[in-house]
Amino acid sequence: MSVIESERFPLTEEMEEAFVVDVDFHFRAPVEKLLPHIRSDVVKRNLKITGFPPTTSYWYPGYATPMGEGGLEAHGTVEDGDDIVEVMEAMGIDMPILTPGYNKLPDSQYPLMKTEIAMAYNDYVIDEVLPTHENIKAVGLIPQWDPELAAEEVRRIGDEEDIVGMYGFFGHYDLLGNKEYDELFTELVDRDLPLALHGGGTANWNQKDPIGQSLRTWSCAYGLVHPVRAIMMTGNMIMTGVFDKFPELQIAMIEGGVNWVPFVGQRLDEMYQDHPEDIQMVERMHEMGEVYLDKLPSEYIDENFSFSSQPMSIPKNPRHFEATLEMINAKENLLFATDFPHYTTELHNWTFEHSAIDEELREQILSKNAQRVFRI
Repeated sequence: MSVIESERFPLTEEMEEAFVVDVDFHFRAPVEKLLPHIRSDVVKRNLKITGFPPTTSYWYPGYATPMGEGGLEAHGTVEDGDDIVEVMEAMGIDMPILTPGYNKLPDSQYPLMKTEIAMAYNDYVIDEVLPTHENIKAVGLIPQWDPELAAEEVRRIGDEEDIVGMYGFFGHYDLLGNKEYDELFTELVDRDLPLALHGGGTANWNQKDPIGQSLRTWSCAYGLVHPVRAIMMTGNMIMTGVFDKFPELQIAMIEGGVNWVPFVGQRLDEMYQDHPEDIQMVERMHEMGEVYLDKLPSEYIDENFSFSSQPMSIPKNPRHFEATLEMINAKENLLFATDFPHYTTELHNWTFEHSAIDEELREQILSKNAQRVFRI
């Protein structure tokens, strides 16, 4: 076991005093920790042989970063609650919201194996990790590949005290606008739980299509594919009436970037107003007898979505950053994230160093927005 070395990320007095909620603290429990919670003997036997479930790897950044191993654990590894507490102290994080560190899980071929891993992970976190510290929270991993099982997993663990949301992926699976996911949304809304969506899979794009076959660098695959997938998921959920049927549903988009948010809102507003009755062909809206959306698409983005800060691609021009923060409604919708322990880890120093962020906005970004979205 090794954890982050605090001297790699020096904390100022201001950073230490701030109350920080991290909405993307990756916790990838090793397979041996999950085995006691695996129900299927077949899956357990296979995991003992393979370790982490085998996946394909199309674009790999290991050669391009000095951190090694693709940079996924560049800043340390955590295996249990005590490790998490040590990292909290080293990085000035007061409340980590654990996100499952199995971002390549969508690449795995076997739904049975993936479902067993999701349930075992949730059980391990609930039984052995969350009790370690009162400030450690988690989002539960849903078997998104099976809408019925996804809803069942919310019913199974969604009432646990320190489970503050559920976790899925904005790529590799059917878009969540499909009405087969309505049962999942019903269970989430009934429990007042948000759904956190994160990039998943190897750079989150199918290798065997013209785009995937043409990608050559991890920088392009990771840098552009994540936001493209996040954009498509956001637009799809809005334009299929998810939030007309479930107006209280909250979606936290994790690690998909933020700079695209104003553009997508403006673009969808324009397209929708050009073709306002288009939504009648959507199954959900047709069944509801709806002719129009209740709001403009940009209003749903503002009211039903929030976005994690990492990667926080700050424009060089301070005025541009100030405008970006205003246009994404950062005061309400920007959530701080580190992305620990990946090589892209970001601390919260930028919220103190940039002139566009005053004390009130900093507090909203570092803690209050997350506390509202995740009902903490």
